[in-house]
Amino acid sequence: MCTMFMKLHKESDMLFAAKTVDTPETVLTFDRKNSISNGYKYLYFKMGWQEGINSGMNEKGLTILSSYASTSKELPIPEINGEDIRGIANESVLSKCSTVQDGLNLMEMVLKEQPSGVGGIHFLLDATGKMAILEHDPIERVLNKKVIESDYAIRSNDPLLLRNRKNLKQKEWEDRNLRYSQVKESMPQIQGEKWLESVKNLLGTHTSEGEKQDGQLCIHHFNNLGSRSKDLTTHTTMTALIFDVKNRQLIYSEGPPCHGQWKVLSIIKRGA
Repeated sequence: MCTMFMKLHKESDMLFAAKTVDTPETVLTFDRKNSISNGYKYLYFKMGWQEGINSGMNEKGLTILSSYASTSKELPIPEINGEDIRGIANESVLSKCSTVQDGLNLMEMVLKEQPSGVGGIHFLLDATGKMAILEHDPIERVLNKKVIESDYAIRSNDPLLLRNRKNLKQKEWEDRNLRYSQVKESMPQIQGEKWLESVKNLLGTHTSEGEKQDGQLCIHHFNNLGSRSKDLTTHTTMTALIFDVKNRQLIYSEGPPCHGQWKVLSIIKRGA
């Protein structure tokens, strides 16, 4: 349901994860949850229909983002087309874990005990700069995870760790491939003192080699054909998120990121 990327650049003292949120119109919530008994406090984002949270960062710097993992197959039996627990798994990780490895282990356990009826891609990032990706498929109940050895990672709804699906629709593949390529080409420029502005500009870009809005990171009234979510109604980039791990901040756009209206939530300070 978005384009996600994360990057570490030691020379710039930069560590972040970011995503667009492409969705039909819905309620958006940006807030913080105070620590509970034996748990961590965290900043979070969620959409109105979600259980749990879509993305967040806790006081230890552990950050998790999730998106839809696109498949073109129909779910084979009604029982599998069940509850979407991606957000429940995310919330469990943020409240209980402080490292990527612990988060991977807990998320794997949660999803194996109660497989999600919707496929997901999850980014995990911690304060040490360790990055990982976990992907799960609701059709074949497959779950794969990988610690990232490079200094960045990108996803555009394609679950690259899962078995390659040969029956994807061409239109879906083109949109995802264009978005992935656009972010990858921009990665070298995201560094230095102006890294945050570079990320904001990338999230709000409409530049693409695709037709109409295909391949664009920021979309407006986009005719989704399955490349961004299983909901085939009209999608818009309702917001974009940047988690600045060093400063424990959630930076988000009010409306589409191309409008340039940004607010900040902090683990350390109250208010936006």
